[in-house]
Amino acid sequence: MITDRSHRGGRHRHVPVADQSQTRTRVGWRRAVAATACLGLAGVAVVASSSSAGAKVVPLARADLHNVAGQQIGEVVFKGEGKYAYRVEVDINEPTVPGLGNYHGLHIHTSGVCDPLSSFTSAGAHLNPDGVAHGAHKGDLPSLLLTAEGEGYVEFETDRLDIDMLLDEAVDGSAVVLHTGSDNFANIPTAYGTPLPSTLNTGDAGSRYACGVIEKVK
Repeated sequence: MITDRSHRGGRHRHVPVADQSQTRTRVGWRRAVAATACLGLAGVAVVASSSSAGAKVVPLARADLHNVAGQQIGEVVFKGEGKYAYRVEVDINEPTVPGLGNYHGLHIHTSGVCDPLSSFTSAGAHLNPDGVAHGAHKGDLPSLLLTAEGEGYVEFETDRLDIDMLLDEAVDGSAVVLHTGSDNFANIPTAYGTPLPSTLNTGDAGSRYACGVIEKVK
């Protein structure tokens, strides 16, 4: 689980726990340098300040990310007002994920099923109700930069998400997936030839390292 340890910058600060006996510490300066990735994503803006004055920003939904061993390695919180989830906060602490010190793909997938025996392929494809190309999927989130210690934090605003779409209660919900590799958002210049289908669909983000079912905050 993630325990609430302190209040910093006006928000609850969460610290993921690798097991039930030891709580990892945080690097305090991370808030000042977090979230410089993927500024070119349409509809997504990395933010360091609060939303519009007077707006009531509250947690609407969340996903606790677990690896295939069942260990919780982080959380994703969807915040906003009413049914609109226009702010997303991602907090990761996982020192064993491959590719530390690099960017990692982060997406919302179509099915709220995180089966570790399937290496999380049970979560389905990227959330893409509009049938558009990768990079413009509703489920395409900014990549997460992890430190060499496996810590990563990003907060951004988006106009792509609403709670009804995320929860998808009439069908099977949705999930957040953290990948082992970076996501190129299918941004391959034509000079390099025709991109592979895997590039066009997933941005070559690699295998699925962790998964979390998106659930409504009570």
